[in-house]
Amino acid sequence: MKIVKVEPYVFKVPLVKPFRIFLAEVRSKDHMVVKVETDDGYVGVGEIGPLPEFAGESGATCLAITKERLAPALIGQDPFDIEKLIKRMDAAVKANHLAKSAVDFALHDLLGKILGVPVYKLLGGKYREKVPICWAMGMKSPEEMAKEAVEYVKKGYRCLKAKIGLDPKMDIERIKAIREAVGDKVEIRADANQAYSPEVAIQVIKKMERMNLDLQYVEQPVPYWDIDGMAKVTRSVSTPILADESIFSMHDAVSIIRRNAADIINLKVGKVGGLRVSSKIAAFAEAADFPCMVGSMLEIWLGTAAGAHFAVATKNVSYECELVGPLYYTYDVVKEGYKYVDGFLEVPDKPGLGLELDEEKLEKAVSGEL
Repeated sequence: MKIVKVEPYVFKVPLVKPFRIFLAEVRSKDHMVVKVETDDGYVGVGEIGPLPEFAGESGATCLAITKERLAPALIGQDPFDIEKLIKRMDAAVKANHLAKSAVDFALHDLLGKILGVPVYKLLGGKYREKVPICWAMGMKSPEEMAKEAVEYVKKGYRCLKAKIGLDPKMDIERIKAIREAVGDKVEIRADANQAYSPEVAIQVIKKMERMNLDLQYVEQPVPYWDIDGMAKVTRSVSTPILADESIFSMHDAVSIIRRNAADIINLKVGKVGGLRVSSKIAAFAEAADFPCMVGSMLEIWLGTAAGAHFAVATKNVSYECELVGPLYYTYDVVKEGYKYVDGFLEVPDKPGLGLELDEEKLEKAVSGEL
């Protein structure tokens, strides 16, 4: 069995409402769907949601890289040789981890369909039955965020993430308002998206500690390149620190762990190169006693599904996951997604990722008709 075709498709999907983080206000987002087809007629499908301000990759760059560099590296190869295929993609082009993630997801979907098993069985089987989910809130006024927090607690979510970073004083007010609105039985985490200097981060986090706001953790408080600064924050506060933008590869994760620059790893399977690489990171992190959380690049269903299969299969995923991307968009390109029930995401046992591509919608999305 050989790979005979690798086809990428890029389109833009509007969000239901703007999503504000420190780096950007997102109103619509690029997505790339990749199909990998074999000579026996099997087709695997993957997807990623690039955000240039965050990851340095856009829909256009992912499309070009996949067509010009990744596809030629895969054509004629055995789809079961995942490790070899990753090596060939890495040899074809440096970095571009989001584009490689989409291909990796498609390969895993393909293998699951060929073997007649869900992707989670390719990753070791189910460690947990369903994925606990954390609802993510974009930056708004304290009052608006408190209102949204109450709304989603009523829907069954027991964990909430608040984007912060534009104003340290207002950031504290945001967290205070959310905590007062939902009480002390709901987990709250804050994500600064690199907004602070180490000194400001320490001041803000310590003040929130003195106010007994009881944060589950603070995510990426300093710039991605300031590993020493993040290590200083980690040493200086009691609240756990989670690394996100500082990790785009297996080597980044090793550096964070070796330097004790965080307490937790945000393992976004769609930004580090895919499921195979993510499994290696999770194993290394587990050996070093670093728990992981599966985050999101706000993918639509195909990319979200890959993260969900990884989360149910991986022991070292110890926190509620942020696989909420599909809930933010006006449309999707699959016929039916998974189900969110009382703050959990249920993962089906259908072959591959368990999703059926809506070819008509995909065609209209690419042509800009949706």
